[in-house]
Amino acid sequence: MKIPILLAEFLYKTRRLALPGIGIFTLDKSVVIPQENDPDLLSMPNAVQFQNANVQAADNELISYITQHTGKIKPLATSDLESYLTLGMEMLNIGKPFYLEGIGTITKNRAGKFDFSPGEFTVIKEDQPSGTDHAKHKGGADHAKHKKAEADPSAPATESSPQNRNLIRGIAVIAALVIVGWGGYLMYKNTAAPEIKDNTETNTAVPADSAAPDTTNTAAKNNAQKAAGPDTTHRMAGNKDSVLYKFIILPTYNKERALRRYRQLLSFDLKAHLDEKDSAFFKVYFQFPALAKDTIRIKDSLKRQYAHEVTIEE
Repeated sequence: MKIPILLAEFLYKTRRLALPGIGIFTLDKSVVIPQENDPDLLSMPNAVQFQNANVQAADNELISYITQHTGKIKPLATSDLESYLTLGMEMLNIGKPFYLEGIGTITKNRAGKFDFSPGEFTVIKEDQPSGTDHAKHKGGADHAKHKKAEADPSAPATESSPQNRNLIRGIAVIAALVIVGWGGYLMYKNTAAPEIKDNTETNTAVPADSAAPDTTNTAAKNNAQKAAGPDTTHRMAGNKDSVLYKFIILPTYNKERALRRYRQLLSFDLKAHLDEKDSAFFKVYFQFPALAKDTIRIKDSLKRQYAHEVTIEE
């Protein structure tokens, strides 16, 4: 039997229902509880009264009542009640009404208190051979479904067996894991691509002196020699219009960086030069004659090769 129905039954029987986090419902002893054959009384408000109160825990009598009518042990009965009330509190906190079947509707006002509107009685019927007085839900759409299930044994059960519930929980857990895993994969895919791109751009833009290349790499040596322009030197040496230019590939105040770059270029058998000004500013450069019209081409070639801005001095 479901928790909402049991709460209404308990209120009808004891005339008092205290729900943790919500408040206390009372029903005057003079109020007559309608039976299944009292349709006129069923359609009338149930005269339940509500009081805002700080209820810390459910009464032992209520837990025992739930245990008796569900067959569950007390910890499970307590857990079911707490789950139901937690769901109701969540609805109230987002501005939705919390409907208690057979009792009424609770809403939360701006002051943070609860307002209560009585509902209609649910039908009660003696359902114990011993004659104990407690209510049994028979009203509305739920009543029709319950009657149909009793009349047709082949119809789906209104309450899942423990095995079915465990199966549903297992499927839900697996689905949640799949969703989380898929979400993680999409996040990784979206973040990994920019990182690879950034690393590629960084490797391209890093000055050649940031990490010493392998001096045994013949291809690197050949590329460096071409960028330094030895052929240009031989071609321009005999030209009367050529001027001796300095193509500066590294101006820096960092002496260690300048020396490291200078030694690196020498290891490639390149005719690099190191200019030190007042022991504070350093220039690493290549020097060779060139025509004025060729300086831009040589400058761009050196810039592409060494990934650094190149300046020209005579």
